[in-house]
Amino acid sequence: MTPFLALVRKHLAESRWLLGLTATALFALSWLTVVITSLTEARVRKSMGGSHGLRGLAFRSVEGPVRELASVAFEVAWWNHPFILINVLLWAIARGSAAVALEIERGTLDMTLSRPVSRFSYLASQVLVGVSGIVLLCFAMVMGNLLAGRFYRVETPPTLLILTRPALNLAALGLAVYGYTLLFSAIDSVRWRPNLIGSVLTLTSFVMLVIANVPVLEGWKWLGNGSIFKAYDPVSAAVTGRDLAFNATVLGAIGLAGIVLGFVGFLRRDLPANS
Repeated sequence: MTPFLALVRKHLAESRWLLGLTATALFALSWLTVVITSLTEARVRKSMGGSHGLRGLAFRSVEGPVRELASVAFEVAWWNHPFILINVLLWAIARGSAAVALEIERGTLDMTLSRPVSRFSYLASQVLVGVSGIVLLCFAMVMGNLLAGRFYRVETPPTLLILTRPALNLAALGLAVYGYTLLFSAIDSVRWRPNLIGSVLTLTSFVMLVIANVPVLEGWKWLGNGSIFKAYDPVSAAVTGRDLAFNATVLGAIGLAGIVLGFVGFLRRDLPANS
């Protein structure tokens, strides 16, 4: 086994419980969105005495893909819920802040780099595990929805292709948060600071979008333009896919910029003694 693969294995072993429990939680939450949709449609059919569920109620005046994919829109709208977002963003911040700062804080980075592994390979192994974890969590969301659809009736069940689009948007959001958290971790020596900075930046960005969408605060709508969450629209991604390319590109660019700058900072910095 090469040193790089050994590091990847080590990082996966260290984070297996966080990743496993988070993936399980997202799988269950995605399953729950299908259950809620199925029960809601059953209630609608019973109350209206018809054969149509959400497609015949909430989208009666809407034509096109939105009406045809009414159940999909209802299910994927739950992907905006904080319970789902916090699981993905928790992983992104946790792995980003642990990449360098935690190893320095524990005094294990010096020992790791004393072996036949370069700084670049070390950080690359951290990035591979962090990004792979984000992909796995989004995959758990997709699989939870698809498998639940086999047990619960939904009027317009989403296909794998449809679910891939909001999953890509969610993964891009996680990558953006991971990128700027990794950047601060790569230039710091204690974990709590990049952890705090990543959390504050993410929470501030979310609050900015919330304020921008409050009807009585019309003069503050410009705040939404500075929020990364403005580029996260899973419903639009699933139903039309119209803005998906742009949103994923913006979020991906933020994440990539953070990762690249993190590499630059880590490769050029002086590491503390006994780190």
